[in-house]
Amino acid sequence: MLSTSNLSAAQAETYYTKEDYYSAEEAAHPTKWVGKGAASLGLAGVVNQQEFSQMLSGQAPGGEMLTGKVIDPEKRRAATDFTFSAPKSVSIAALVQQDARVLEAHHQAVAKALSVLEERYAQTRISTEAGRTKVTTENIAAAVFTHSTSREAEPQLHSHCVVMNATQLADGRWFSLSNEAAIANQKLQR
Repeated sequence: MLSTSNLSAAQAETYYTKEDYYSAEEAAHPTKWVGKGAASLGLAGVVNQQEFSQMLSGQAPGGEMLTGKVIDPEKRRAATDFTFSAPKSVSIAALVQQDARVLEAHHQAVAKALSVLEERYAQTRISTEAGRTKVTTENIAAAVFTHSTSREAEPQLHSHCVVMNATQLADGRWFSLSNEAAIANQKLQR
């Protein structure tokens, strides 16, 4: 199952920090950066809290602004959380019965879903002589947080894929990510 929610920088920084209910799971399920946009910025491997905060604020790790204009951080969508949750039976097989194959299948499914999101639905809006138009960019920068319990401390395999509100045009410029197409196509149509 997929659920989505838009996040402000303050929401995301608070939710994914050491104080949240997931902190004990960090060693079992390391975080990671994914996407061509992340790679373009040199983001790879485990998600560093400082880099995560910078990205949520619309800045690259080197300090470069990733938006075309200055936006009030209180009103800015910093990211969209695409949460992929396995069914209860899958969670039990992966976590209680400790079937590594099922856990790996979850990771592969999340990776494939993010790949499709990146290839088909990563877009931005640009101004042209004809007016504002959407352009497919084919790149995202996402931080993936995989967890094995619900807030009620029950087995629930799920991955929060925090897709940053930034995408890069072919000419190297960064713009805000338009997430409407990704949200509208939560159920993949062939």
